[in-house]
Amino acid sequence: MRLGTSVGSILLWVASLFAPSQALAQAVGIVGIVGIIEGGATLIRQTTRYALAEGVALNEQDIVETAPGAFAQVELPGGVLVGLGESTRVMFSPRVGKGLAATPLYLLGGWLKTSTAGPFRYTSPAFELSTQGAVTVVQATGASYQVFLESGAARLAPRDAAQAALQLRSGEFAQGREGAPTSTGQRPAPEFLAKVPRQFRDRLPARGEQLARRSVAPKALGEIAYSDVSAWLRTEPGLRLPLLPLWRARAADQDFRAAAKADLAQHPEWEPYADPEGYARRLALEAERRRAREQARQAAQAAAAASAAAAAGGGVPAGRAP
Repeated sequence: MRLGTSVGSILLWVASLFAPSQALAQAVGIVGIVGIIEGGATLIRQTTRYALAEGVALNEQDIVETAPGAFAQVELPGGVLVGLGESTRVMFSPRVGKGLAATPLYLLGGWLKTSTAGPFRYTSPAFELSTQGAVTVVQATGASYQVFLESGAARLAPRDAAQAALQLRSGEFAQGREGAPTSTGQRPAPEFLAKVPRQFRDRLPARGEQLARRSVAPKALGEIAYSDVSAWLRTEPGLRLPLLPLWRARAADQDFRAAAKADLAQHPEWEPYADPEGYARRLALEAERRRAREQARQAAQAAAAASAAAAAGGGVPAGRAP
């Protein structure tokens, strides 16, 4: 097969990858409701950005992001209250792949306060926190985190395999950073307390029962740009791979595609969508190399068989002069 023909065929196949997925058209269940909004907060749902408002119901894989100085509260089933401080990014009920456990939320970064009557668990890039009838305040940035257990009991499991999980008791404080073991103390660090969002200093109020009777639709702000979701596409494979079918249609936008192509090292699975021509060429070249290796292998086998036959018959191997 000629390389040009191969590339053309592969490009037709690549184009079919942009077709909308039937699964995305199916309705998804409600996983929470927005109870409080102070300041600016954005909802990313599939390929659209929305202005978040009180009373908006959240669906699986919805992302909520707060602006500097803002606060949002989300109420989950079972009476779980989740407060998001300023500059915080959370995905609710994420779909996850290999190596990542399914939890009600994934904290990418920022400030989070949770209040629960029963068991609750969530994940971040650096740790997993499991609580039992607890109130917790957490600040996370990349591989660094600070956890204050205001009340109840909690299990803090650093995602660094070299570190053991820690059992925290009411009033205890833990902090971790990349390359260092998690440290604990009997009270929060003063610099942590100084930065705690003011909305976290009081008990989170439940408002879900009032808001459940309302039907509030978020206001669409437009299609997502690459910059809106790039932080999520640079996360661990277990989280970002399930986002590919959710957002790949945006690669039809020239600006989104160009930005994703420039960042392919962070998410190589986007190559067929961000650089379809390069992907097609690479597949065609790999196919040619496989074919050449197979031809060489078959030729070597034929030569070995001929030599073996000549030796067995006492004759001269094929291709040699008598």
